[in-house]
Amino acid sequence: MRRQNIDFLELMNFFLDAIYKDAKESSNAVIFDYDPSYPRRYDIDATNTIKAIENLTKIFLYSQTKAKILIGFKLVNYSSSQIHFNVTIRCDKTPNQTDERLLNKAKEYALATGANIEIPKDNEFLLQIKAALAGNFRGKNSLELQNEVIKKYSAVIAYENEAGFHILSNQLKFVGINVRPTSDYQSLKRHVTDAIFKPDIVFISKAFLNDEAEFEELLKFKKLKNFCIVAICEDDENFGKNAGEVIILRQPYTYDVLRAVLDMCYAVKLGAKRG
Repeated sequence: MRRQNIDFLELMNFFLDAIYKDAKESSNAVIFDYDPSYPRRYDIDATNTIKAIENLTKIFLYSQTKAKILIGFKLVNYSSSQIHFNVTIRCDKTPNQTDERLLNKAKEYALATGANIEIPKDNEFLLQIKAALAGNFRGKNSLELQNEVIKKYSAVIAYENEAGFHILSNQLKFVGINVRPTSDYQSLKRHVTDAIFKPDIVFISKAFLNDEAEFEELLKFKKLKNFCIVAICEDDENFGKNAGEVIILRQPYTYDVLRAVLDMCYAVKLGAKRG
């Protein structure tokens, strides 16, 4: 057990970048949920913990296609010196069979780090982990951004993945951004074309941008209202001639990536005003 005080979420960024490629190759999508208020630095055997998560995720990735897989962290208990997470790896489809080789590898990694794996459902794994805190746990209530103006932004989201929508919406609300409560494309269109409402950021699934006419109409209102388009990409990232018109938010992501996207939106909007 090689425990060290480490920024665990920073390492998860590297893992999510790699698992995105596996998901894309297997025609699946992975969603990640880690609440911004949770601590991210603690004493943990990060290598074996992430390896356990990786192998459990790959059981779903390699057994089917067109599936949505959620990796979700939930803080279930904490004290002045220790925190307990339940890590859920859940698929919206039930695999025909479980790859025992990957499951056994996951169990070995979990055992090495002192974690426990349970299988509450055929389409779900539960990894129970503990980590030591270097100091008292203080939940965060905000994120550092390039400019405080971002916290006064308004946003609309069109994202057909229900879990993905709620995760993104909650993260934006945590920042302070005003988020419209609906996730469907028609609702987004009504807000974008409304004569009064001016969103600062439009988050939209890549699937809704495949219609060239719809995309061109969105770009027309982008120029008129000076909002930033953030395309949520679960696999395809190709926008052809319009690549420079969007900022890509690739699934799965941590809120570190979202924060960088928000900073980019601020820079783009500022540049448009000056231009």
